[in-house]
Amino acid sequence: MNPYRKILSLSALAAAITISPTATAFSTAFDRSEGYIASALDQSKQTSAAYFNEAPFAGGLYLPKGGKPELGTLRRDPKATGTTAYYKIGTGSALSNGSTYSVSLDFTFEGMPEGIPSIDAFMGSVGFSTSSTSNKHAIYAGIQRSASGTNSAAGVYQFFILGGGYAQSKGGVSYAAVGDDLLDDNDLTDNLRMILSLTKSTSPGKFEAVAQLINLESAITVATISTTLTESVAYQSELFGYLRSGSINEVGNFDLFNVTAFSFNSKVSAP
Repeated sequence: MNPYRKILSLSALAAAITISPTATAFSTAFDRSEGYIASALDQSKQTSAAYFNEAPFAGGLYLPKGGKPELGTLRRDPKATGTTAYYKIGTGSALSNGSTYSVSLDFTFEGMPEGIPSIDAFMGSVGFSTSSTSNKHAIYAGIQRSASGTNSAAGVYQFFILGGGYAQSKGGVSYAAVGDDLLDDNDLTDNLRMILSLTKSTSPGKFEAVAQLINLESAITVATISTTLTESVAYQSELFGYLRSGSINEVGNFDLFNVTAFSFNSKVSAP
């Protein structure tokens, strides 16, 4: 496992925003050069990089003090029982069928013991909401350890899409595929990327969804899910991209969930 920055980068990791009535493009690597400071991610604290609303409170996700001058790694407060950051600019209510929305997240997390947990252990997700401050009509891709079902075997993570339907990667994702050492319960996974894209179907209320989980260090796509989702409200609403960490907490453990890049884009369909 390599706890350092990702090997592959997004196409534009300096914070960049392009906004029109029909499309949005945003990406960030949480660097000081983008205006971030060592503080909570919420726009009330990041006044020079006021891109995100945190819920349920500011500070669940933060850029730590005393790190490298460039910052660049978003961490989760180990006392927080799950936290979400919503990119505050939405897009899409006017987009026609065939248009595509996408979100991506580069991250690591502290691996779980290989045994089957007593309850589902949610690690993190990336997705869309019709609200910039809460999960409403959400559609997302996520990774977790499952306590039951077809992907509850020892040494297997569950990669899935939820919202307007459900689909998962058959057979799950092995610990080895994400760089989680079976013999070390405190190691970090390899640098991973989750991508979720939604394309508006010609059938009203439906999206064609594709989710991918990529190991950036091995440059291998370890899981891909394709499915059709039905979410009528989301189909006709503005969508806001968001990232979320799980609810696992451990006092003093600042490596539970670490984010190094996020992007949110929409693309208008060709005439």
